[in-house]
Amino acid sequence: MKLVDIFTTYVHYLIHPFKTHEYFLNPERGSDDEFKPMRLTSYESLATSWLFVVVNGIFKIIILNFSILFMLNLFEDNLNLGSDFINISEFPGFYFLILSSFLDIIFYPLFGIFIIQFWEVVIKFFGGLLDSAGDLSQKSHDIMSVYFSSSILNIVPFFGASIQGLASMVLMYAGLRKQLNASPVLSVCIILTPLLFILGFISVILLIVLIAL
Repeated sequence: MKLVDIFTTYVHYLIHPFKTHEYFLNPERGSDDEFKPMRLTSYESLATSWLFVVVNGIFKIIILNFSILFMLNLFEDNLNLGSDFINISEFPGFYFLILSSFLDIIFYPLFGIFIIQFWEVVIKFFGGLLDSAGDLSQKSHDIMSVYFSSSILNIVPFFGASIQGLASMVLMYAGLRKQLNASPVLSVCIILTPLLFILGFISVILLIVLIAL
């Protein structure tokens, strides 16, 4: 499995999510001259997405260092202050941002595994309610493998994380529509499931606090 092939597959997942899921469901319908993407498992897709997270973290650190150096040079040139009076340690958020970038890289695989497990349970649950034909476990892995392809957008400077978040929801929507044959409204409701869990958890915590008081 070549890195170029994986990258090409990721781009295809991102640009053509509906066609990708259609091919996963009916691989025999594809024409000979049509591009046939590799069928990555959700964990293979997670491992690939980790590479882009690492690149994003490196970019963050490089951009942050250049920004700090630019500010130092600006102070020295315009305010005639020497480097002995201004140094990086005077920026309290510098080390925090560096640390957060490293933590994002280190814990991303663990968080990704949790996401896969969580969505597998959710997709199987709604797939059972919709009486979807086929292997629901395979369907959930196909949906998540395409979902993680949005991480390629992390390499876009500054706005990559925001674009990636929006793209991931679109990819999840495409998977639910094709793999589970869910309606548009139900697909959106399924995507909002984590938010409902969070709101429910917060409600329980607040209720416990109120009872304790």
